[in-house]
Amino acid sequence: MIKSRKHQLGIVLLLACICVPLLGAEPNEATIELEFEISSARPSMSQIRSLRPPFGSTHFAKLYIRGRWNSQPIKDEDPVLAILSTTAARAMSPTQRELVSTLPFKSIDFGKARGNHTYFRLFGVGEYDTQKMVKAFIEALENKANKEVQHYLNKIKESKKKIAEVKKELPEKQKQLKEAELKFKEIKNTRYSPDNSNETYRKSMETVFQMDKTLDTLEIELAGIQDKLKKILKYRQNKYADDAKKFSSETLDKLDQMYVEQLIELSSAKSRQEAAVQIREREKEFLVLFNRRINLEEEVKQLKRDLGSAENNLSIFENILANPLPEMRPPKVFRNKVTIYPVR
Repeated sequence: MIKSRKHQLGIVLLLACICVPLLGAEPNEATIELEFEISSARPSMSQIRSLRPPFGSTHFAKLYIRGRWNSQPIKDEDPVLAILSTTAARAMSPTQRELVSTLPFKSIDFGKARGNHTYFRLFGVGEYDTQKMVKAFIEALENKANKEVQHYLNKIKESKKKIAEVKKELPEKQKQLKEAELKFKEIKNTRYSPDNSNETYRKSMETVFQMDKTLDTLEIELAGIQDKLKKILKYRQNKYADDAKKFSSETLDKLDQMYVEQLIELSSAKSRQEAAVQIREREKEFLVLFNRRINLEEEVKQLKRDLGSAENNLSIFENILANPLPEMRPPKVFRNKVTIYPVR
């Protein structure tokens, strides 16, 4: 709980650092007030060779930004597009925009970490455009920081939503599992004790198959009985007809007796059929309960895994925001000072 509160405090401070300076600022407008110093010092030939200025550039800006940035500070998107889409870039001359768009980004922002700051060189086609290049670069970093933070805020929101959903669903599933488990054990212990669950399932399946066979046999038996009854009934209906005179009284009495016997057989077969249907349905219900119990058990396990995963993700995302990487912080230029030098 203490660790979580620390994370939340860190997140609040980070959001304050990012959001407060933006109050009253125009969209995409750089919020850092930079001091530009124009130096007349010209680099030596060896320094020019190490600078490797892009073709057409006349000046370069030298600045230090807090944090250890890698050689590609604007990740996961086109860095040239990120710079040219800023508000500051709109004020660049066409020549400067062409310079930015035709160069590999590493030639624009190459830097090395020194202490807790990273050194950057940004090239331009004049003092004015070099200043705009710096402002566009800072603005692009600010935009990137805002996107990074918003990304993890969205992840935190999603994780919290998932946690709430699972915590709402899990108790109901656990209740259903407990009820299914109790009912399963009650039936199992009554009919199949002391068999284990798998053996119980097997026996129940066998019973269903047996009842299916029994019902098929009874269907045949019932068809035979019903056919006999039709024939006997036909002769009995003709008992007093002229053609019945060829039957003796003993034969007619025998038909009456056979009719009664077949009615009894019919009733008996139907009773067995009804009993077989009931047994089969009973076992089917048990099998449904068996599978429902298994499914509920797996659902509960999965919900617990989902809860643990969401809580772990929430902790990770909160920790990331509480201890952000440089690209997640508003860029801080050392002493807010940028020095611009001529290339030659």
